[in-house]
Amino acid sequence: METSENLWIAIAIALAVGFIVGIIVARLAPRISGGQSSSTQAQLESLQLRFEEYQQEVASHFNTTANLVTRLNRSYQDIQEHLGQAAVDLAPDDMTRQRLLAALEQENDPVSSRDRIEPVFDTLEPPRDYATKADEDPGMLSEEFGVKRK
Repeated sequence: METSENLWIAIAIALAVGFIVGIIVARLAPRISGGQSSSTQAQLESLQLRFEEYQQEVASHFNTTANLVTRLNRSYQDIQEHLGQAAVDLAPDDMTRQRLLAALEQENDPVSSRDRIEPVFDTLEPPRDYATKADEDPGMLSEEFGVKRK
């Protein structure tokens, strides 16, 4: 009987010690993990701030690019108007003036400038994958091809 009583006492002591250790660990755990949690939270906030700055930089970049392209288009139109006015003012005769204005209008139309390029495909010949031969010579697939007779 004493053995069974000692066993029950040992179990009761182990449970009490486990309960006390559990309480201590439960109270200390938030303090230990709280430091890690706050540093993780700080890293998350830092990353969020960097991401928002990046988004602002991208938006600023595209706004600047759009403004520059608009200025470029306006400058191109101003140049075209200047060239057109110069053709009218400086051309010696009416025929030259008409030719210059027609050339300026063609440069404004990208499709017509592509049409002016003449294709060179008519003069090109595809590469041959065989050797040329005379009619009386044997072909490459003939059994006598490359055989020299004396």
